Amino acid sequence: MTLDHLRCGHTFAQLAAGFGVGVATAHRYVTEAVDVLAVLAPTLQQAMAVAARKALAILDGTLLPIDRIAADRPYYSGKHRKHGMNVQVLTDPFGKLIWAFAGPGRRGPRHQGSPLPRAARRPQHRRC
Repeated sequence: MTLDHLRCGHTFAQLAAGFGVGVATAHRYVTEAVDVLAVLAPTLQQAMAVAARKALAILDGTLLPIDRIAADRPYYSGKHRKHGMNVQVLTDPFGKLIWAFAGPGRRGPRHQGSPLPRAARRPQHRRC
């Protein structure tokens, strides 16, 4: 049920109808499973230790559009002029996920911003 919700974006009402449970039960199952996954996920410090051992790590992000009302200002992106969830991922060159972050975007302009602390960032290219 949780995989259907996370991968396909099915609503709790659709999940409830498909699995033959109530909407509240579908909500509870999905939120409990997501909480378990969040506990098992590595912290940023653990991810940086893994990335430091690799020859190359790729940090990329995007804004995933979401349906929100105008009152949800933390989720509004002035750059994209729509509501969205800021998603940042850190992977190895083969696409294996090392770390992921999802949350409201940052306030104010942040050109080429990064969720990583300045000390953890490396230059993208070096001149010889």
